[in-house]
Amino acid sequence: MCDATKAFLAAHRISETVNAGSSLKFCFVAEGRADVYPRFGPTMEWDVAAGHAVLAAAGGHVLTPEGEAFAYGKEAQGYRNGPFVAWGGAAIR
Repeated sequence: MCDATKAFLAAHRISETVNAGSSLKFCFVAEGRADVYPRFGPTMEWDVAAGHAVLAAAGGHVLTPEGEAFAYGKEAQGYRNGPFVAWGGAAIR
């Protein structure tokens, strides 16, 4: 777990974490088994797009750590994502 993730967890008083792949983490948040999935390590757009769609259909959101909408089509960055936070519908803080 990177230092940015540890800081996020501490700042939001999150006490329990789960080791799983990104797609499962999105599903856990979508079904309400988890409130939030913060990701500060590198991912590619195609790694998170389906999970994002599932979460959005369940009423959740994927945002930048600053609270902006998470964008796709980052051709200039080679379709590499920056950090994001996937929030369950009722968990956005």
